[in-house]
Amino acid sequence: MAIKETMAGVAYDGLFGGAEVEVLTRNVTLASGQNVKRGTLLGVTGGKYAVAAKGGKAVAVAAEDINATSADTAGTAYITGYFNREKLIAASGDTVTAHEEELRDAGIFLTSMK
Repeated sequence: MAIKETMAGVAYDGLFGGAEVEVLTRNVTLASGQNVKRGTLLGVTGGKYAVAAKGGKAVAVAAEDINATSADTAGTAYITGYFNREKLIAASGDTVTAHEEELRDAGIFLTSMK
């Protein structure tokens, strides 16, 4: 079996690192002024989610592309799971590794699929 294959129009994008940890999602409100891609690390401030800033606390991973450039927008985020660190997206000037411990505390575990 190939590592990447397309079945019934669904493509595996490599975001998940395995099935060892149950994947749970949450509906979230992304604060306006942002456009995030699936796999972006998210933090929460004042009840709204935003891209986890350098030095900030990441608590979730965007489960889908969410365009909130003009207004607060609802979307879905992963709040637990086992993810491929090479496919996660950190804020500009930040790294996924810098958030690994806080993500683990939140129930998000990282692996490397290289």
